[in-house]
This record gives sequence, structure tokens and C-alpha cells, in this order.
Amino acid sequence: MIEIREENRIYYQFKAFKEIDYINHLFTSRIGWEHSDQAALSNIFKTSRKKIIALKQVHGTNILHIDREEDDYDEIRRTEADGLITNLPKIVLTTYHADCVPLFFLDRLNKAIGMAHAGWRGTFENMAGKMVENMKAIYNSDARDILVGIGPAIGKCCYEVGRDVKDNFFERYVEFPDIIENRNGSFYLDLWKVNLLQLKKAGIPEENIILSNTCTSCKVDKFYSYRREKGSTGRMIAAISLTE
Repeated sequence: MIEIREENRIYYQFKAFKEIDYINHLFTSRIGWEHSDQAALSNIFKTSRKKIIALKQVHGTNILHIDREEDDYDEIRRTEADGLITNLPKIVLTTYHADCVPLFFLDRLNKAIGMAHAGWRGTFENMAGKMVENMKAIYNSDARDILVGIGPAIGKCCYEVGRDVKDNFFERYVEFPDIIENRNGSFYLDLWKVNLLQLKKAGIPEENIILSNTCTSCKVDKFYSYRREKGSTGRMIAAISLTE
């Protein structure tokens, strides 16, 4: 990902997304950002704060479709969900993260976007695949036209899980190789790889999937890590918007 320094803030963008002129997107850092920094987002995305949409995230797979312009989106902001999709311009879809996987979606043919939050529970329940299914159903998207970015999240290097989580993933994803590493009797889950394999299974070509390969736990100087910081209340913002 490309690191961007703006005033006192640092945020990140995928090179492949940045090269597309009708979208804007970012993943914030812990440097120069306040939690839910609506003013900065409004400035970067050049839109009203009222059009910045967040959710009540619950580590599930509920996905909301934003299909109409509204004066305010307060009802949506109170809705329990972990995914958003739209084809409306100037609406900023956001999710909040501190180790969980941010998933950015762009249907380049139909100009539709999506933003999702996938922790281990959302990943286990195939949030990535369900986002693709929703885009196919609502926008008639072809998976081959969808570009997906897997943003900074806790990596296999750091993400130790219990035997119950390990067993559940092995049982459900028996066809997925090397998603858990056994290191001296401790188990480490590769959330990046599970999401990548889910996306491939949903029909996304591997060349359309961009991995940030950035571990939030390893790079706690730049990112918040719930696991590393033992319950940090800080969060990064993942956001995407159609500019036209």
C-alpha cells in the first residue's frame, strides 16, 4: 500500500485502486487521526459529513445496500451489520478496524463499491464470499470485473487462536491449504489467506485480489492492535467512495 502524509496525518491507499479516477479510498493509521474523524474524512473525500456512513459492527455477515440518497443516514448508522455496498456517488462507506480484516470492493464495469469488516467470526462465516454474492445479485456484477483489496489486519505471524477456533476452521474449510500454522503446539490463523481463498472460490481472479501484507500487530507504531494492546479502544477507518 502507498503511504500518504497529509498535514499531520498518515493514511494508506492501494496503488491499483488509486489509479482509478472515479473512486477514492483509504485506510487510516493511528498517526494524526482521532476516532471517527468525520472532518478529515469529509475533507479527503470532498463530501458532506452526512454522507459518511458507518454501521454498528457486530462481527457478523449482514450487508446493507445503500440504494437511495437521504438527508441523513442515522437509521443505517444504528443498524447491526458489517458490510455496505452502493452504486451512488459521493457516499462514503466506512468500517472500523483494530486487527480485523478490511475488505474493499470495486465492480469496475458497473461502478459499484463495497466495504466490509471481517474478524475471525465474519471470516469463518464467509463475509468475503457474501459480499461478492450481494454484488452479483444487486448489480449483476461479474466476479471477473471485481477488484478486491485486503487491507492491514493481524497476520498469521501474530494471530494465535485456541484449539476450538482451529478445529472449526479446519472442519469448515477442509479444502483450504495452509490456513493455520502449528508452532510448537500453538495455532496461528491466516485470516488474509482464508479471505483470499474465499474470494477465489466466489470467482474473483487471483490477479484481481490485492493483499496489503501488513500486520497491524507487528506495526503497532502505525496501527492500533486490539490483540497486541490488550483491548485498545483505538480504531482505524477503512473507507471507499465513488467520486462520480
